[in-house]
Amino acid sequence: MEKSLEQESQQLLFRRIDALRFYGGDTRVRGSNGYMGMGSQDAMYGDKNAYRTLNALLFEGVRNEQERIWTEGHILNTEFIRRIDETVQIYMDIFTLMKEKSIDFDSGVVGRRIERASSIAYYENGFTQSFFSCSKSGFDRTFAQKSDIVLIEMELVRNVPFIDYEKILSRREYKHWDEREILLPPFLNIEIIEIPLTVSETRRVKDLNKRPPQGKYRLKAVEFPDYRKSIFDSEKIIWQQIIEGKESAAHLLEMMNKRDKEQDYEEYTGWKEKLHQYLKIQFSNIWYGGDKFDRYQGTVGKLYGVGKEGG
Repeated sequence: MEKSLEQESQQLLFRRIDALRFYGGDTRVRGSNGYMGMGSQDAMYGDKNAYRTLNALLFEGVRNEQERIWTEGHILNTEFIRRIDETVQIYMDIFTLMKEKSIDFDSGVVGRRIERASSIAYYENGFTQSFFSCSKSGFDRTFAQKSDIVLIEMELVRNVPFIDYEKILSRREYKHWDEREILLPPFLNIEIIEIPLTVSETRRVKDLNKRPPQGKYRLKAVEFPDYRKSIFDSEKIIWQQIIEGKESAAHLLEMMNKRDKEQDYEEYTGWKEKLHQYLKIQFSNIWYGGDKFDRYQGTVGKLYGVGKEGG
């Protein structure tokens, strides 16, 4: 009995690490022996750019999707909406790792990120919209291939959720090891101020159209709010609305992928708002304590963790 509990705990840890690996672009399938095999051929778990869709679903409105698709030429994956139960599992597993590893705080760490200039309006509202990835190294010009960019420095403080990739994944589990990445969650309370660009930054970093950054900002992580104090709708009803609306939301994302600029995307925006409400409640349960989030531990259909065939 003791061994089986230990095995179950190990499987849960693998599943959470696999969620983080997947977000980071590693689509290899973990076998029942715990080792990584071939890359997944699954329509969802084989997506090496999963982070694009996972993050777009967390932004308010549709501007983020439209920039990624219409301006930058990417296609977002509708499978993440059609299989929303599995997508929610990924979000929650990554956030759970943030909770479990938050004690690994390294004071004085500053993360750096190249961001779309349009995203500053979101940060001025006082919160991160999506997962916020930044590097402990310098500004990586690889991530400057966006139209109109700004530079961001993120200051970490104790007692906020985050993941330091170096402390969780090994070199063989994370292909972007040299980026020395830190990941913060969506819906995190932040403060923002504008700071001067250096001459070097203006010369060295260019956007998709070879233009220099439009500005530079300093963000400070403050706290993860307890959203259970401000969201009073029934979790059960919110989840039911998410499930009932997922096919329509997936169809509308397909319309965006087809560059349909005449379509009304209000229903898609409303569906995402429900998803955000649900995640805020679940993340609050994880961060502040509460057993409601346990419903997902091992119960979602086809998980991306241990022993998954092709997925």
